[in-house]
Amino acid sequence: MTPAHCGELRPAQSNDDLSNPHRGFLLWGTTVGADGGLPDNHYGASMYQIYVPWREIETADEQYDWAGFEKRHLEPILKENPNATFVLRPVADYPDSVSNNISFYFDKTEGQLERDYPKFLELAPLNIAAHDYSSCGGDGPGRAPEYNSPAMRQQLQQFVQAFGRRYDGDPRITAIHVGLLGFWGEWHTSGCEAWEPDATTRALVRNAYAAAFTLTPVHTRYARSSDLDGVNFGVSEDFFPSFTAMCNAYSPKLPRCDDTGWWNLEWGFRNEVPAARENWKHNPIGGESPYADQKKTWTSRTADIVDLLKRYHFSWLGPAGQHENTGSGFPAKMRAIKRALGYEFTVRQAVWPDAMRAGGPISVTLSVENTGSAPLYHLYQTELHWVDAGGATRARAAFDFPLNALLPGAAPSTQVSATTVPASLAPGSYSLRLAFADSWRERPGIAPQNVGRDSSGRLSLGTVTVAAAAVDH
Repeated sequence: MTPAHCGELRPAQSNDDLSNPHRGFLLWGTTVGADGGLPDNHYGASMYQIYVPWREIETADEQYDWAGFEKRHLEPILKENPNATFVLRPVADYPDSVSNNISFYFDKTEGQLERDYPKFLELAPLNIAAHDYSSCGGDGPGRAPEYNSPAMRQQLQQFVQAFGRRYDGDPRITAIHVGLLGFWGEWHTSGCEAWEPDATTRALVRNAYAAAFTLTPVHTRYARSSDLDGVNFGVSEDFFPSFTAMCNAYSPKLPRCDDTGWWNLEWGFRNEVPAARENWKHNPIGGESPYADQKKTWTSRTADIVDLLKRYHFSWLGPAGQHENTGSGFPAKMRAIKRALGYEFTVRQAVWPDAMRAGGPISVTLSVENTGSAPLYHLYQTELHWVDAGGATRARAAFDFPLNALLPGAAPSTQVSATTVPASLAPGSYSLRLAFADSWRERPGIAPQNVGRDSSGRLSLGTVTVAAAAVDH
């Protein structure tokens, strides 16, 4: 029943550009420490993709330099952008890693700078074979390990387990890309197919990731049975939009479109892993556009790109894409694309008692709609904040609301929740504000897509009067 004295707000939806965490555009971050600074950030991105060279992490069998990796790769970005989060992709073979500066931090005394996996794998007692190449389908040079040997399979799983122990649940991590296998960690060796990780190897690594990461979102490269059977990983469409939909879905067809096999996302959903079409409800979909004609579609065919993003529930695009560039008319088009990426929470109604007592119970009615393209995959909580006339937050109280359960396209979720006014709150008049706060208390909160937000992204509800706590007799 509605309290006798209550406040109610039905805030209007805003059209402004929000840079909320874990969604939007993804930037290149692998070589920031080596290249001297962050990449250009034209459209409010806060996510960075980091390739994690296996060689740089595991310095000897089961000896891991996580602290050194973070100092070299994460800290330079966080120093300039404290709100940054990361998509981590381990890699054992990054073709032409020297020219791409991937090898910048390698121990140069080991030599073989195109080898991105640890040297001890090739030495006794493991003796894992390797293949030097100058070009595989035009990519190279590099050094590919023998992925399918028993020793290599064991080492791959061992690394994934250590990786999960370090980063599962880390609030700085937007997602983990399963990586490790094949060129760029993309689970293929195109042009040198004889060295491909086979289905057995892929399944073992897939299952290792599923066991190691139960809190942090995970996605993989392809919608293929060996890669997705039995797991709910998301997908990284790294040839967007060419390998996303069937080629007849848009006219004229999108550049470089190929829908003849599992490398195409829609083909994979139709023919290899039909159940994985629903994986976006559990783990994110992302992608990038490496070629100029693909990037151009973002601004020349924006309506088609937005449709693709919504249809396949993308949460981010990058690090390669048109967001790396500026041009005439770009800002409005890029805002449309950015807004189509990931979750978007619009508050439809809030009801609260405007007369409260410190230490006393209150109920809150909240109605929120996910007006975006994908769910929220990370832990955030709804909170009430009491703010004094000087703008200082004097108290906070969390209450249950299923933010992670809000799916795009569904009706607004309305829930009556109970919480308690903090007993330490002094009597007086306060501005009551709604926050979607980071559960770790270390990262930025989520701003709702509504008018009436304050400078911290909280929704201002109204004024409340708080009476002194009841005195026990």
